[in-house]
Amino acid sequence: MSQLISVNVDDELKIKGYLAIDSTVNGRAYGGVRIAPDISPDSIVRVARVMTLKYGFVGLPVGGGKAGIVADPEMPVEKKREVLKKFGRALKPMLQNKSYIPSSDLGTTEEDIRYMLIANGIEILPRSLTYSLSGFYTGITVFTAAVSAARHIGVDLNRASIAIEGFGSVGSSAAQAFWENGIRVVAISTSRGAIYDESGLDIGELIKLSSQVGSQLVKFFPRGEKLDRTRLAELDVDIFCPCAHSDSINMNNAARLAARIVCPGANAPIAPGAEQILFQRGILSVPDFVANCGGVLGISMKRAGIKEDHIRRFLEQTIGDQATQVIEAAEKDNIIPRVYAERIAEKRFSKAKAAAERRTVTGKAFNLALELYRKGVVPYQLVTPVALWYFGRRFE
Repeated sequence: MSQLISVNVDDELKIKGYLAIDSTVNGRAYGGVRIAPDISPDSIVRVARVMTLKYGFVGLPVGGGKAGIVADPEMPVEKKREVLKKFGRALKPMLQNKSYIPSSDLGTTEEDIRYMLIANGIEILPRSLTYSLSGFYTGITVFTAAVSAARHIGVDLNRASIAIEGFGSVGSSAAQAFWENGIRVVAISTSRGAIYDESGLDIGELIKLSSQVGSQLVKFFPRGEKLDRTRLAELDVDIFCPCAHSDSINMNNAARLAARIVCPGANAPIAPGAEQILFQRGILSVPDFVANCGGVLGISMKRAGIKEDHIRRFLEQTIGDQATQVIEAAEKDNIIPRVYAERIAEKRFSKAKAAAERRTVTGKAFNLALELYRKGVVPYQLVTPVALWYFGRRFE
């Protein structure tokens, strides 16, 4: 059962914030701080649970948490900083003792989190805020898992169509991976709307435009049909990748979803009950913590000094294989893939947590070495030679 903390961030503007701790390892939980207008206590609890499952699925000894502020992420910069500072102040005891370690998430950047911590006098460990490539790595595994799912049900990727909800760091990275591999991305969305083009969108041009005008790209992109973003989930495509908010697929639209495959980049994009509807309709839904685990895994590998091309190959091969195993095993048992994947994730998490908290000489030595590495005392050159072996072992 998650521990949920509710705080009043700004009484004048009635802005609330939440922190959910789903699990800890050695008393610590990790997870992003998101800002969105539709955040609820229930949604934060659910995405905190996804973080535990995600860390568990990749076998890392890390507890799961998540924080959220109910506000417009595109508020003026100064106001956003004020809100983040007040939120950090409310959580200061937990930030100081490192029982909750934040990172960037939906609606926040690494620089936002750095400001929140510094403004409240919180020490930033040298290797704690290195999440700038998290969205890129997540996009890789969303693409990889989608390809595994497509091959399993016989979708011809040369003719396949993809719709991607959310064109932030995750959605744009996934879109780019499909595009570079010659797979047609026909629709994308931002908080400002959506674009649809049956012949396929120029993702390279969209990414360039996004860097210039952000979410307004749907307004300025000169081609394609402009749609309301809520229609994206109902487009007649082969693969739908929700890479934005939680509950994109819900009890109101699950019966109308037209895609054959759902492969999420977002956490908890399918509301409780809606996944059962998809399953009954024969729609293959890849578990979120399987499809989008690339961020936590890739960043951990990056911190260990592993080269970029090795990380990408590892993510593509390992998560592709893992997704296939989950899909095949769930089909054999005639159960929702999430149900099967949760068993695997919980088992791996329990094993990793037990090993990390073991009070043996070896366990204590490992924790000390890990802490020194996080503080930048141990150079990554001493870690890299055994890192690939270590990460490979996580999936056994």
